[in-house]
Amino acid sequence: MNWFPSPGRLMSLWLLLLFISTALEADSVQLTNGSIIDGTVLVDDKERLVLRIGDLGTMEIRRSDVVSVLKNHLVGHKRTDSPVQTPATPDKKVAPDKQKQTRPDLPLPLAPPKVDLPPEIPELSPKRQAEVQLWVYELQRQRSTNRTRAERYLGQVGPGVIPHLLPVARSPFDLARISALRILIKTPHFKAAGVALKGLQADNQWVRKLSWQLVVKISGVKGPFSWQDQESARKRSVQLRRWQQWFQHQKSLQQQHRRWLEQQAIQPRDNKQSGR
Repeated sequence: MNWFPSPGRLMSLWLLLLFISTALEADSVQLTNGSIIDGTVLVDDKERLVLRIGDLGTMEIRRSDVVSVLKNHLVGHKRTDSPVQTPATPDKKVAPDKQKQTRPDLPLPLAPPKVDLPPEIPELSPKRQAEVQLWVYELQRQRSTNRTRAERYLGQVGPGVIPHLLPVARSPFDLARISALRILIKTPHFKAAGVALKGLQADNQWVRKLSWQLVVKISGVKGPFSWQDQESARKRSVQLRRWQQWFQHQKSLQQQHRRWLEQQAIQPRDNKQSGR
């Protein structure tokens, strides 16, 4: 019987320990776009903030993109079973007036997480939607003149074009994929973050470069990325973890925020029913 764990289990255990240690010792940095990044602040001056995320590396953020920095913020739960017992202090008599002031308040609903939901993508009119679909088809043509004209038109539509470009940004046709990524960079939105993360691992170096520019614009998280070197696939897989971690963190926060909004919408109805 083999008592030694497999390499896959060792890697999973290492990632788990890394996540736990980062969460317990991290500072929390909130960005202007609502993102919250946990790490250790190395440099914090008027122009930049340098943050280390465990063993994944460091990232540099413009100070103008930072809203607040919470030092030594514990993400995990605090221990309540401390073996060290503090000596008991004798109870002091409190005057009746002070007793009213120290009485605990009524429980309040939980505060929403510190994250802003992405703005809603505006819906296009049926006529404009038909035009966009036609130009998206032209964007995937082999002739460069067709793609150039389509990219020029679609780049002027605005955020409403994002849902129509996401399938093209995943296309196996690299030239169409590059055109779609260039348009998405003009209107960065969280909806395109998954496309950008997938593009970081593409075979085409220009797809990797544009995907890197897109994910930096969406997240506000800067960091080096070896998009040009074909033989640096392993290095890129390590570098992209900073954006993968940000993406998973934001998805979790947004889900919590939506649940909180749903609870707030239910509470007024319950109060009205109970008041009848």
